[in-house]
Amino acid sequence: MHARVRKLGAAGISAVLLSVGVATGTATAAVTQSSIVSAVPGEQTPQILDTSASVTEKVLAMAQVGNRIVVAGDFSQVQDTTANGGATYNRSYAFAFDPATGAVDPTFAPVLNGVVNTVAAGADGASVYLGGTFTQLNGVASGNLVQVSLAGGVRTAFRAAPLNGAVNDLALSGGRLFVGGLFTTAGGVPHGGLATLNAATGALDGYMGIDVALHHNYPDRGTANALVGVENFDVSPDGTRMAVIGNFRQADGLVRDQIMMVLLQSTAAVVDPNWKTTGLAAACNSARFDSYVRDVAFAPDGSYFAVGNTGGAYRGTYCDSLTTWNPKAVSQTVKPRWVSYAGGDTLFSVAVTGAAVYAGGHQRWMNNDFGADAAGAGAVPRPGLSAHDPRTGIPLSWNPGRNPRGDGAEALLATSTGLYVGSDTDYIGNRQYLRPRLAYFPLAGGSALPDENTGTLPTDVYLAGRQTPTATAGVSDVVARYFTGTGVGADTAAPAGGVDWSRARGAFMAGNTLFYGYPNPAANNAYFLYRRTFDGVTFGPATVIDPYDDPYWSTVSTGSSTGVTVLYRGALPAFYGQLPSVTGVFFQNGRLYYTRSGSAALYYRSFSVDSGVVGGVEYAVTSGGFSDVAGMFVAGGSLWWAAQSNGELRRIAFVSGFPGHTPVTASPGPAAGGRDWRARAMFLGPQPH
Repeated sequence: MHARVRKLGAAGISAVLLSVGVATGTATAAVTQSSIVSAVPGEQTPQILDTSASVTEKVLAMAQVGNRIVVAGDFSQVQDTTANGGATYNRSYAFAFDPATGAVDPTFAPVLNGVVNTVAAGADGASVYLGGTFTQLNGVASGNLVQVSLAGGVRTAFRAAPLNGAVNDLALSGGRLFVGGLFTTAGGVPHGGLATLNAATGALDGYMGIDVALHHNYPDRGTANALVGVENFDVSPDGTRMAVIGNFRQADGLVRDQIMMVLLQSTAAVVDPNWKTTGLAAACNSARFDSYVRDVAFAPDGSYFAVGNTGGAYRGTYCDSLTTWNPKAVSQTVKPRWVSYAGGDTLFSVAVTGAAVYAGGHQRWMNNDFGADAAGAGAVPRPGLSAHDPRTGIPLSWNPGRNPRGDGAEALLATSTGLYVGSDTDYIGNRQYLRPRLAYFPLAGGSALPDENTGTLPTDVYLAGRQTPTATAGVSDVVARYFTGTGVGADTAAPAGGVDWSRARGAFMAGNTLFYGYPNPAANNAYFLYRRTFDGVTFGPATVIDPYDDPYWSTVSTGSSTGVTVLYRGALPAFYGQLPSVTGVFFQNGRLYYTRSGSAALYYRSFSVDSGVVGGVEYAVTSGGFSDVAGMFVAGGSLWWAAQSNGELRRIAFVSGFPGHTPVTASPGPAAGGRDWRARAMFLGPQPH
């Protein structure tokens, strides 16, 4: 499983921090999780001790190897959990422990003389590859890439072809060991940042012939001067592609700014000539960063990969953001599937489980498209850790946090039972759970993905806050109108749940939960989204959706060095200010669609049913055709809405997030002998009539 990222000091005109990292064990080791991990860390992790005032001890890499978790980085001592006796072990840059009990393995004790940046499980499940900047293993010259047995940490027969620079990443795939780093030769042969070795012997393998070249920024784009090479890579689960990031501008003579897609063909690896992006060509903070990509990880099904970045809050770039990409796109200007901005903070590590895209770093907020070292509209607090909807990038509700944030969470490892986080700090939460530099979030006690079923026809269509010709402002009652898609049944009175629905603005059901816009008395009656359960008979309590003012984090200082106290509190999205003008709303596939009075457009923002977070950016699906809306819903491949002008129900095809071209009248309005469909809030009921 993918889990990595580390930082190194790099010489240059300006001090530049390069993140490097840890790799997948094999190309098929990606872990699928169907739910979100717990926000409470387990107790079965050893403590990495702070032993030096001059060294910041940190975890830089993790991998699951057989029945052990191998942890690597920059540290010298580890202490067992109290349950396992609390013994302290000297461990230079690497140790192993039992994930079931948290007990440190007393026999795995390789002695290294330098930092370990990357680890990868051996094919036998009983050994591990270690790469970094060390030169000795157990007091003997070894170079900076070795394979050691879990039993005793002794060197195997593997002897890596000498590399003349740091090893940053490793992956075992197809019987080959893929190596990425800051080297220019392997085994005395020119290899710019990438090489493949025989996984058993370490001999140079001719399969990898791709060389990266040229600084991303230096000298023409900036003054920061770091080493050219590969920062991280990840091999797709099926072993056919490799996403590579690093400080480079060319790959085999082709322009590839900081990122490339490699095709792992049967006889050789080649740069994909049809996959290129200009999205990472920007320089960003080029006085500090020669390159700003930090980590990359494929989804378990290989359909996309995620990239975490540093670089500063520069609008119009992907700096300080989390992005996902289609590895099979055919374009010279590939765009991300989505971008989630931190607004000025680094994301060092990523892990993708299918249920979520996790990110670690020293971020203060996410969903922060409009913030620059501050919380912009839509930003939510996410101190040092975040989880994102894989479809949209919207932050999920998982928010354990790390305060203090330190330099950041630089390694993530997803396993079949949970998520490991490696960092340089002591606590999870606001100094709540002491977990020095290593924490584990189990799937047990986590949360299932929410039910997003918005209903199907035939069913009851609920009309709340009906707008009749004599009461255009809306009335407060609710009726349930049975509708098959062609035929209309009787209206029946429905409970109002104590709500004056004439003041509502749009509504939709997701599973058994009703979402709607309504004035918030605690905020001078400004409009907010609300949620409450509804089973067709009884409403649950109404809850204001305000993840921007998180009750746990909003009053906590970020520790930012700005001269004034900066709190983690986020900021309401612009959508809340638009709610009074909303005339209809529906939800589908991670998107909240809506119309507004005075506009003919159909809009959407990304939205999480889980967290209630609304995307900061508004998108127009179509610029016309929706100026006459008084309530709407989606069902059966069609978008249905009430016409404000005459009360009829209209229908148009709605496929893959876009409406068709020709609407039709699905049910006549009162002037044509039919019913009046106009309502402040229209939604499909939770159960059939």
